[in-house]
Amino acid sequence: MSSSALQSSSSLMKVLRELDAGLMDHTTWLKVLHRVMVSGSEHNPADLMDDAHCRCRFGLWYYGKKHPELQDGPWFKNIGIFHENMHSQARRLLLKKDVGQPITPDEYDQFMDLAIRFKLEVRSLQSDIINRVCEVDHLTGARNRNSMHFKLLEEHDRMLRNNHPCCLCMMDIDHFKQVNDTHGHLAGDSVLHAAVHFLGKKMRRYDTIFRFGGEEFLLCLPNTGLQEGFAIVDRLRAELATLPIKLKENGEISITASFGLASMNPDETVEDAIQKADHALLCAKSAGRNRVCQWDIEAGD
Repeated sequence: MSSSALQSSSSLMKVLRELDAGLMDHTTWLKVLHRVMVSGSEHNPADLMDDAHCRCRFGLWYYGKKHPELQDGPWFKNIGIFHENMHSQARRLLLKKDVGQPITPDEYDQFMDLAIRFKLEVRSLQSDIINRVCEVDHLTGARNRNSMHFKLLEEHDRMLRNNHPCCLCMMDIDHFKQVNDTHGHLAGDSVLHAAVHFLGKKMRRYDTIFRFGGEEFLLCLPNTGLQEGFAIVDRLRAELATLPIKLKENGEISITASFGLASMNPDETVEDAIQKADHALLCAKSAGRNRVCQWDIEAGD
């Protein structure tokens, strides 16, 4: 999970609300357009312009700024296509009405099909956003356990196909209960958020951090053997120990963490790899904490 996960989650929730408002604007526009068609009332001159799709309230939002957080899936592009085609068909209907030509049922159905498809594409985008937001632990910004199993299965399948190594690492913040007892639970929340934010900046873009539970986190390091994984995790451990964490109630504290590293093997399940990493973590904690233990070396097979 990148260091901007919390910010991205907040941004996506804002987009979700904007899409709701956009659908309300669409419904209002559709209502006015039908009233023009049925009652002969005056239409909006902007609806006859070639760029009418850019002038409505939804179009102003869609084209008015970049939306990089929405570019991954197909829905955002499809929304633009159906929105523009819907306005183009509406313009053709209005032009026929203005010169007294009848609108055929096929022409009207074509317009309504575009209007309905536009709404469905917006709803699909909203569903995708909700799914993405639900994968995030909102306190820390790490991905949650709901998404962990599927992601690790994907990495296990990729390892089987490509014969590339993959490491899992269980991380536990040392003496976290003392942080809560001494500084309060708000300070504990700040520690969890700061640790994940820091690790997210230091990890590679294809690495993933999951909140496993409480102050425990699972790191997934694809295309990484044990030797390289140990070097990566030990660097993270050392840098995390030097991180000053600002508390909301003023003041700073520092923390350390223990790490248990294990490889994911083709002839073992994902659960087996997690269990090995957890055992290695126990070794790190029993050996004095603030260290990395590697299952294959310290714990044995």
